[in-house]
Amino acid sequence: MPNSPNTIIAAREVSVGFEQGERRFTALDAVSAEFYAGEITLLMGASGSGKTTLLSLLGCLRSPDSGSIEWQGKSLSRAREPELMQLRRRQIGFVFQSFRLFPALNALENVMMPAQIDTELPATRADAEELLCAVGLEGKGSLYPRQMSAGQRQRVAVARALLKKPAAILADEPTASLDTASGEQVAELLKAAAKARGCAAIVATHDPRLLPLADRILFMRDGKIIARDEV
Repeated sequence: MPNSPNTIIAAREVSVGFEQGERRFTALDAVSAEFYAGEITLLMGASGSGKTTLLSLLGCLRSPDSGSIEWQGKSLSRAREPELMQLRRRQIGFVFQSFRLFPALNALENVMMPAQIDTELPATRADAEELLCAVGLEGKGSLYPRQMSAGQRQRVAVARALLKKPAAILADEPTASLDTASGEQVAELLKAAAKARGCAAIVATHDPRLLPLADRILFMRDGKIIARDEV
């Protein structure tokens, strides 16, 4: 099936298995899906459904056992690690449930971290300050993670992901540690980023609070997509 013109990432019949003693466990079973610019897609399912494994493939953190991942129409099947690393650094923003902020760095420094790692990234301190304002943390750049609420830490993580001006944002259970109000704020930020910046936002979650914010929902069970819902 050909890509839509606004397809950022596509999974083509991807499968992943794990060895558990003498048994082989199938994490993904011939899954195919496309993810589009300007849309937020939810991967919904219980723990063990395969949503986090699929997210890791889309984020170029691992390769499928079979099938392929395509990035803007180009197959990554033969891509070497340096190319994949550049893709992760430049084009993909990651947001994790555990925030993964550096405790010794303040909010502004955490947002700037991608530019510290990749000195060729066209991002400035002013860009980071603007992003902190955009996520509702104006004037909070000097706060350290220990001084922030869970919701504030997650918003810093979203700002850090956006510093790259990524083509895709991948979020793994980004609201699981948050109260209702903070979770809704973070979800709204991801949706707004997808719309305003034309990136694909892909969120692995089992949080039903996010359902109203999605453009598309892929329901997963036992390593397969069992239903698709265009919202």
